[in-house]
Amino acid sequence: MFLGLLGPLLATDTVRIEPMERAPVFDGRADTAEYGRPSLIIDRPGGAVLVWLRSHAGQVYLAARLPDSTWYWGDDLVICLDTRGDRATGPMHDDFQWYFRRAMDSSVVFRGDAGKWRAPRDDPDWRLGREREGGGWEVRSADRPDGWSLELRLDAAYLSEAGAGHPGLAIRVYNDDPAGWHAWPSPAGIRQATEVERRPELWSVVLGP
Repeated sequence: MFLGLLGPLLATDTVRIEPMERAPVFDGRADTAEYGRPSLIIDRPGGAVLVWLRSHAGQVYLAARLPDSTWYWGDDLVICLDTRGDRATGPMHDDFQWYFRRAMDSSVVFRGDAGKWRAPRDDPDWRLGREREGGGWEVRSADRPDGWSLELRLDAAYLSEAGAGHPGLAIRVYNDDPAGWHAWPSPAGIRQATEVERRPELWSVVLGP
């Protein structure tokens, strides 16, 4: 039902953060009733993923709804942000990745370092556990039989370091059944969706807030 509404959005990989008159209820639930018209869509066989980018009172909200009736702990939503907009060939210190799994305790948060993603304290076994926040960010998720949703709340400073340039954004999702990886943006010539998250030079422009 959303494809006709979202068609014009798919013509460009530039996305805009739209202001909200009031803050959303930060409970992990995300839908059009609360957020309105989605900012972008990631189409996939298991159902279209809807993503919203909104701002209110110095906070930026990235919310997503992922239809999926076949629960698997490792279904994921990966959010990559280039705060300075320098579009390096690999993840650098100004690049962040939130690797959220449907089983939220198993999620990982990375930061770029000399072209690679590094886990906190460089510990490959680090996991989010019961924590749901870090330096300037918080996350909430909600699970239902027909899918799951997520809200990431960022301090607006994450989106204001690019100066005269613009931050970069990439999103990658994984669904276990039907199995598949899908990324936004999805440039021509990319053989695997996971390649996008490793190359900030491919990420899309974020305008606003």
